[in-house]
Amino acid sequence: MRIEKLLFFAVALLFIGTALIAQTPKFGHVNLESIAIEMADYKQIQTILDAETSKLENQFTTMREELSKIESDYKQKAATLTPTEREAKEKEMMEMQGKVQAFFENAQQTLQQKNQELQLPVLDKLNKAIDAVGAEGGFLYIFEIKAGLTLYHSSQSIDVTSLVKAKLGIVE
Repeated sequence: MRIEKLLFFAVALLFIGTALIAQTPKFGHVNLESIAIEMADYKQIQTILDAETSKLENQFTTMREELSKIESDYKQKAATLTPTEREAKEKEMMEMQGKVQAFFENAQQTLQQKNQELQLPVLDKLNKAIDAVGAEGGFLYIFEIKAGLTLYHSSQSIDVTSLVKAKLGIVE
């Protein structure tokens, strides 16, 4: 009877140990930069932003050239201008400088807004892929490894970057 109790206790410990091992939380990590580089959606965003940037840079260059022309004209004629004409030219230069500055600031805001607008659906798609990998793999957490927030990760943390890429249809 004592052997039976000992055997029962050993079998019970084996089952409890197996259950505890099966319940060990899983942690994963992902390299979002590596995924983004390969996503066609991000490449398309970059192409759109490059085109928009180029267009705005051309407009900005044209405005700066116009300002430069006004300044040059003023310097050449300054000695021969009446005080009223000089004041009008100076006012014209200041207005143009204001327009150039306002355009530059507006262009930066426009590019930021366009970038955010284009990235939202892509980030949503990426988050859904990470959520699916997490749910399917039974992960408790999946951390971004390159974001600068993760100071340490154990070798027991599973790199799920390739799983997320697969969910997104990215072939490695």
